[in-house]
Amino acid sequence: MQKKLILIDCDPGCDDALALLLAFANEELRIKGITVSAGNVHINNTTENARKITGYFRKEIPVSKGCEKPMFRNIVTASEVHGESGIGKVVLKNTDKKIEEKNAMEFIAEVLKKTEEKVTVVITGPMTNIAVFLISYPELKNKIEKFVIMGGSSIGGNVTPSAEFNIYVDAEAADIVFKSGIDIVLCPLDVTMKAYITEEDLEDIKNIGNYASEIAYGAIKNSLEFYKEFYNTNKVPMHDPCTIAYLLNSEIFKGNEAFVGVELKGKYTYGETIIDYRNKLGKNKNALVLNEIDREKFVEMLKKAIKSI
Repeated sequence: MQKKLILIDCDPGCDDALALLLAFANEELRIKGITVSAGNVHINNTTENARKITGYFRKEIPVSKGCEKPMFRNIVTASEVHGESGIGKVVLKNTDKKIEEKNAMEFIAEVLKKTEEKVTVVITGPMTNIAVFLISYPELKNKIEKFVIMGGSSIGGNVTPSAEFNIYVDAEAADIVFKSGIDIVLCPLDVTMKAYITEEDLEDIKNIGNYASEIAYGAIKNSLEFYKEFYNTNKVPMHDPCTIAYLLNSEIFKGNEAFVGVELKGKYTYGETIIDYRNKLGKNKNALVLNEIDREKFVEMLKKAIKSI
């Protein structure tokens, strides 16, 4: 079986940590590198989390630090959701893994130049690194197979009434990515809110009893406490792992082709994704937008990965 070549651009982050564990546990993915953005927490924290998780489970995979702030705006973080460190109260084991000397954009360029096959880029945080790469290395755009992105929403936002967090943090960067002409698979809140973990699932994960389950349990429990307090629910959506799950088994998802744009000027709607399901704008469809998931199969995939890694 031919392995899928991927790069992961992330901002760990509780659910980013789950996405990394899911990717690391599945050998059908050939991970060429991890690049890190600011987002859920400060860039130093997201980079350290990526370094430690990768260093413990897949030390051979390079990790590169990216942009510390959005292209044109001040950074907005979500430490109230993810904790000050980014992964709640989880204390990650240290490793001797080093961060790459090249920054994220230079690293992506190097990987694409050296790889004959096209590479799929998974994005689970703000898109700053990828937008800056596209501007800096336009000649390498054709080396990207597609983007698989967690971001956006047509059902209302989770940081403003209309904007989803990853897009809101750097909407200008998202606009560049959506206009790139590269194939896009989008995992918006439309589908990720349906990819939830229950308290019963969380106990199952805890009982697996290995280090991966310790990380997963702590990360999900931290998010659960937030969702209980602010949304009065005991269901925790696993946003970022949906991207990896799609690559592993696209058949557990359903979606529609649509034009996706980003609102950059609205007083109340900055960062909103315009997902034109009904083709009201008459624009070319630039993304496969996922909106349904087989939750049971998704959760089973997560548990299997945590148990096997």
